[in-house]
Amino acid sequence: MYKILIIPLVLIFTFITNVNSATVKIGTATIESAEIKSGTDTKKTKLTLKEAKVNFDDGSIYVGPLRKNKLHGKGKLTLPDGTVYQGKFKSNKFTNKISKKNRTLIKVNLKKGIKVENQMKVKGLNKWYPAKVVGGEFQLTKKGQLMASQDKKSEGSGGGSGGGGGGC
Repeated sequence: MYKILIIPLVLIFTFITNVNSATVKIGTATIESAEIKSGTDTKKTKLTLKEAKVNFDDGSIYVGPLRKNKLHGKGKLTLPDGTVYQGKFKSNKFTNKISKKNRTLIKVNLKKGIKVENQMKVKGLNKWYPAKVVGGEFQLTKKGQLMASQDKKSEGSGGGSGGGGGGC
């Protein structure tokens, strides 16, 4: 008798909570929110939502606010491998600062997907360079090494174009 009453109540509750929620698809992402009006055309309207769930085709899930179709505000991103990034997202970017010299930068594009970049600073330079993590240690990638060496050369040369005119 008890089960007979519980099952209809659960079905009614599920129906009520799902009726108010709508979904839209943008590229590799499916956005769910009770704030989305059914029939919303995301090509004409950019979504601004206080609370949304974004499911990406690769299995990643973001829960948090959106502003003009971008992850923006306090949210949580869970990658398919179980890695969780939680905190303040700003215009589709999240920075996970590991130390003064090392960080992981998450770039999100609803149409193309999620890109995770490890980066590090090089002594004497103020930019962030591409890095990889080997045995728990950050190391510059070949591209990062090339970029840093070019920046060191340009910094060492004074940064100006000396130019010299040849004589006649």
